[in-house]
Amino acid sequence: MMRNITGLQEEISAILPPLRIPRLRHHRVTDWDPYFENAEGQGINGSQNVALHLGATALLDCRVAMLAGRKVMWVRRNDDWGSLLTLGNMTHISDTRYSVSFQYPNNWRLAIAGVRREDRGLYICQVNTHPPRMLVTNVTVLAPDIKIVDEARHELRDRYYKTGSGIELLCVVRPSCPDSKVPHPVWRKSGESLSDRVDVYHINGSNEEVITKLHIERAKKTDSGEYACSVGQFSTTVVHIHVLNGEKQAAVHHDQWNAACTDYSDGNGEFFVLITIFLILHNLAMNSL
Repeated sequence: MMRNITGLQEEISAILPPLRIPRLRHHRVTDWDPYFENAEGQGINGSQNVALHLGATALLDCRVAMLAGRKVMWVRRNDDWGSLLTLGNMTHISDTRYSVSFQYPNNWRLAIAGVRREDRGLYICQVNTHPPRMLVTNVTVLAPDIKIVDEARHELRDRYYKTGSGIELLCVVRPSCPDSKVPHPVWRKSGESLSDRVDVYHINGSNEEVITKLHIERAKKTDSGEYACSVGQFSTTVVHIHVLNGEKQAAVHHDQWNAACTDYSDGNGEFFVLITIFLILHNLAMNSL
């Protein structure tokens, strides 16, 4: 259920003075006043919910009957800010993805091209009656969950390899809805297509996920870089691959060895001291017999 409409009215009134948005009514005051048509699930005067897939074009309808020369505006409202999007058939926002068009006979349609995650929130269609009327649309953006993991399904952000070793990365995509389908993800390196040395396989996952594997037989220094896995244009995750050789690789191994020795000493040093003391005392006791 949407947030309290009365509280929302007060917040919008502060942002767009001197308009005041009253408590919503679900009937016409007179037969000559504008009202929102009850079409395609819209309320006469109230709210509706719309779910959109990431990257799709949003079409938010606002059908107003008996407008009689009054103006229709679209307002965007989030938790901590609000802005005027359109007034009549004019757009009042610099983001060119937004546009408004009049669909005969009475629909003032707000379009948002290439929907992004940040486009979720409240969109208000308002008529400048006295008091004003509004239809609130709550937009939810459906985006697939995408991760890059290793063979053990541990999510990766950075990964180190020796020169000559094999590299294997899995890109796992879960759709936003159980019944929705997503295309196979695409791998790129530093924004460019992969070289011929890199193999990509599509793995048969389940109904709940799509998997694509990246494989490099023998890693080279030049294989280092940022590897991105993308679904469409708007959903991407990356991992940084570091292929080490020479002194740097030896230094990494040296640090790992020192860390292992330190952990071994810290965890068992006291035990070995006690064993040594016990053996000395045991030998002294045996010699005294």
